[in-house]
Amino acid sequence: MPGLTHLRPTPLRLLACLALAASGTVAAQGAGNAQQRYEDQIARCNDGRPAPQREACVRGAGQLLDRANGGAPPVQTPQESSDGRAVVMTPQGAPPPSSGSDYVTSPDGRSVTAVPPPGDRIVRP
Repeated sequence: MPGLTHLRPTPLRLLACLALAASGTVAAQGAGNAQQRYEDQIARCNDGRPAPQREACVRGAGQLLDRANGGAPPVQTPQESSDGRAVVMTPQGAPPPSSGSDYVTSPDGRSVTAVPPPGDRIVRP
């Protein structure tokens, strides 16, 4: 076939195809190995350590997984909610967190009803 000479396999093209296929396999195995190492570390963290040490161990395992996957999440900073009732960890530079639901007391004063924030969807059974 004279029109398909550019598709004829040459040693260089075969080598390039093999290298591309191998790099994809190695990357997938690397990600799988990182995930498996993370899960193994989490299992070791949960082997009866006291809470502060367990939490530090879990954070360390997560940081190693982040580095293996190409980066860490943004730095978290504490921000007070707009109503001052909570401190929420948010990425640096993020707007202050909303105060969540508002509470409305019934006219007779016997109950308090939570009003969902705007855009929240109430699912009825």
